Amino acid sequence: MIKLLAYTHVWIALGAAAAAAGAIMSVQPLATWNSWTWQGVGWLFFGTGLIYTLQRLIKFKRQPHSIPEERRVFLAEWKSVLIVGWLGSAAAGGLAIGLDWSQFTHLILTHPWPLFLVAVLALGYASNPLTGGRGWRDRPHLKWPVIAVTWGITTGWLPFEFTSFQPPFSPWLHAAVQTVFVAGITLPFDNRDIRLDEPRLRTVPQWGGLNFSTWTAAGLIALSMAGFLTIDPGWGRFGAASAALAGIGLSARWRSEWIYSVWLDGCLVLQGVLAFFTF
Repeated sequence: MIKLLAYTHVWIALGAAAAAAGAIMSVQPLATWNSWTWQGVGWLFFGTGLIYTLQRLIKFKRQPHSIPEERRVFLAEWKSVLIVGWLGSAAAGGLAIGLDWSQFTHLILTHPWPLFLVAVLALGYASNPLTGGRGWRDRPHLKWPVIAVTWGITTGWLPFEFTSFQPPFSPWLHAAVQTVFVAGITLPFDNRDIRLDEPRLRTVPQWGGLNFSTWTAAGLIALSMAGFLTIDPGWGRFGAASAALAGIGLSARWRSEWIYSVWLDGCLVLQGVLAFFTF
């Protein structure tokens, strides 16, 4: 199941779409979504899957030693299928949901800076010309914050641009709370990779230790739980953060890929699932 969901990047793509849906459902029930709302969530699903696949393949080519062995073996065998599959899925998905290019153009023209920031962070994560070919993940102290900020904006602020309903609190406050949440569920992955990441990266567990990193992750999740209670009318995203807190506790005891790639990443999926039932 791990290979089918996580190694193909279907799970993380579903996480992006579900987390965005969870944010939208805090102001607009699923039954009342229009085509533009569905297009935006669909765009996030296919875009995330494609970008994650490209990033993994760049990492596989440049630094295969920094990828866990089981995932590395999977990429070696299925890399061509993955890239063709996600390229084809993105193209087919775009046609199926009938992308409204005028709406997307308007979104880009009216919000160029946050979208530009997301593009720079996401597309340059594994490799970019601004750092001499190295990606943000290969720069000291940047790997973890870049992931959190990218996901915070993409699944915290951007979803509200796909609906005419606006939250009672600023969309940027939603983005800030989501950034804290993603930062919390990301740190355990640095704990997992402490023996794979080069010492020069200075990840949180490398300079603070595993216990410090674990407690920092738990503290961030607790902070996000308080934030979700404040900004959301329902408890869906609060519930997902509660599950993440339990996952962090489990990851401190067992270094199981299932806990990381299915449970913790799955808390993004859970944001949308619980929002559907609670908002």
